[in-house]
Amino acid sequence: MKYKYFYSLLLVVNIVFYHAQVSDAVKKMAQPLNTLSYAESSHIGYGGEESKIYNQFKKIAKIASNDELYFYAMNGSNALRVYSGQELFKRNDKRFLGVYTFYSSNPSIMQYTLGCVTQNKNISEFLKDEVYSAQDYISLRDQLLKSKDKHDEISKIQLSQITDQGYGKLTEENVKSVKKQLEKIDNKKSN
Repeated sequence: MKYKYFYSLLLVVNIVFYHAQVSDAVKKMAQPLNTLSYAESSHIGYGGEESKIYNQFKKIAKIASNDELYFYAMNGSNALRVYSGQELFKRNDKRFLGVYTFYSSNPSIMQYTLGCVTQNKNISEFLKDEVYSAQDYISLRDQLLKSKDKHDEISKIQLSQITDQGYGKLTEENVKSVKKQLEKIDNKKSN
């Protein structure tokens, strides 16, 4: 019981400390998303329209520090939690594993629309999905960069889209390492 109070106090101190560390510009940009209990992929619907919600987060990600993203991954709305967690992964921030562990142990079910399919799952599952899909983006990026045709228009567009999705610097080794650690976390949870 003592530990429960200690962790509650620690969480409150963490929230106050980090909230003070979030810049006014980031707070202002995050305001429209801070009440949303759902999230969307970059393109949604049968026509593949750009998601306004996702695009708003991309603007936040351009100016937010990793500390600010971590704050929102732990304390924001569901939309900010999942987007910020995914962005921490793309930036290869080790706190991503802490975010994953937290939502694995403390499930928070939310709605997420990927293309034209809507799912309700735990935030940790959406974070894991991001890790497992990253390998495909990175592999395609690396193939395009090695290709002799990397200067053709289609390759340039594909590389630009992959970079816009946040996969400009992440490596296959980074992804493999995170996958191994997610497996360890999941194994500990199931034992």
